[in-house]
Amino acid sequence: LETLKLGNGITQITDSQFAGLSNLATVTIGSGVESIGDGAFSGCSSLKEINIPDGVTSIGNSAFAGCSSLKEISIPDSVTSIGTGVFETSLETLTIGDGITQIADNQFSGLTKLTTVTIGDGVKNIGDGAFAGCTNLQNVTIGNGVTSIGNGAFNPCRSLKEIVIPDSVTTIGISAFEGCTDLQTVTIGNGVTSIGDYAFNSCTSLQNVTIGNSVTSIGASAFSDCTSPALTINIPDQVETIGENAFENVANIVYDTTQMTATGSPWGALKVNGETP
Repeated sequence: LETLKLGNGITQITDSQFAGLSNLATVTIGSGVESIGDGAFSGCSSLKEINIPDGVTSIGNSAFAGCSSLKEISIPDSVTSIGTGVFETSLETLTIGDGITQIADNQFSGLTKLTTVTIGDGVKNIGDGAFAGCTNLQNVTIGNGVTSIGNGAFNPCRSLKEIVIPDSVTTIGISAFEGCTDLQTVTIGNGVTSIGDYAFNSCTSLQNVTIGNSVTSIGASAFSDCTSPALTINIPDQVETIGENAFENVANIVYDTTQMTATGSPWGALKVNGETP
């Protein structure tokens, strides 16, 4: 079987229903389907094209595991839950609709071919390690509903070039973007109040950082070893606390020392005019 079309009368694709159809290349799902079960298309290694209609509300665990030819998937706004291990590492483009409210811990981790992710405005939380180890990820659009980015969420997405964190986000977790060595530009929205420990540690290509005007605390080693000589970090006046070694080995920092208290040595090995600030 190479082509499958499901009529509008089908309301559910059950667990493992089409698993192992290794020649199946194209699937059209009718508008009546509400759920795609666990492992529904697992092992369909030739599957290249599938539409998920707006009526689907849930996609089960490992639904497309082993679909090594599937490069692109768009999850419609009607989907409210996605299981674990849903996609194979061959996936390159992922669009998450507005119906998803949370990306679970490690949900899309290890998708090493993934290059582009669009996160819908319905998502409120990006879980710990959600995209960890997606080493080819280059483009991420974070929806305007996201309020928190979890610990290690994008660690280490080494190919990521730019990240814009919208005003809706209030917290950036520990090591959220640590080791994103190709990251050049970071824009932190005005809703963020805290930047976690090691959040941008070892982002060695980082050249442009904009810190929003609501940030009051910057965690330990948050920008340590961001060693690009082109990098200048302007610390807003409202920042109250800076963790130890937060800016170790950062070349240029603009700050007002009257506005903050430091835990330990925030500057680490940094010297300004031969002296530690």
